[in-house]
Amino acid sequence: MNKPLQAHVWDQEVDSWYVEPIWTAIALFAAEKFDGGIWDPACGQGNILLAAVAAGNKRIVGSDIVQRGGTSIRFWHIQDFLTSDHLLSPNIVTNPPFGRAILAEKFIRHAISLKPQKLAVFVDSRFLFGKARAAGLFSEFPPARIWLITPRPSCPPGAYLAAGNKAGGGTADYCWVVWARHVLFRTWDGDTVVGWLHGAP
Repeated sequence: MNKPLQAHVWDQEVDSWYVEPIWTAIALFAAEKFDGGIWDPACGQGNILLAAVAAGNKRIVGSDIVQRGGTSIRFWHIQDFLTSDHLLSPNIVTNPPFGRAILAEKFIRHAISLKPQKLAVFVDSRFLFGKARAAGLFSEFPPARIWLITPRPSCPPGAYLAAGNKAGGGTADYCWVVWARHVLFRTWDGDTVVGWLHGAP
């Protein structure tokens, strides 16, 4: 017998606020070492920063374009990241707005321009395969690592979760794309390494 599909197709969310499950960030921090603090400039309800704290990094800062409900992050700023001109912490780890892929790329390029020690972004894996992006962003700034995430996470709109609902089964593929400092300063001459992160929904 075929297993019933438990996934949901979400409507477009205002400000592209879609929430990654915390286990995806916990898996990243188990695989990647970050020297210094963590800044999430699209922190939403704070899952990435809470995962950073759980991994032992107490130097965290969160910002977002609007105040999100439910976050317990102390160091919080309302800020449009695309207008920021300096780092609030040495490393950037974030789930950029993905309602439109062009906005996510703009977000990533701005993060690169700030020259963090390390940049890690959570994106739909389809983001990797565009011809223009392969010849542009990924050619100019080749990632050090790409972490494919299994099982498929469900990333519902933040408002859906804030209303007391729970995420269902995911059908989209997601990954973490990581740029290291030597990549950001254009001294990278190695290949991008691809690996897998295993978590539990």
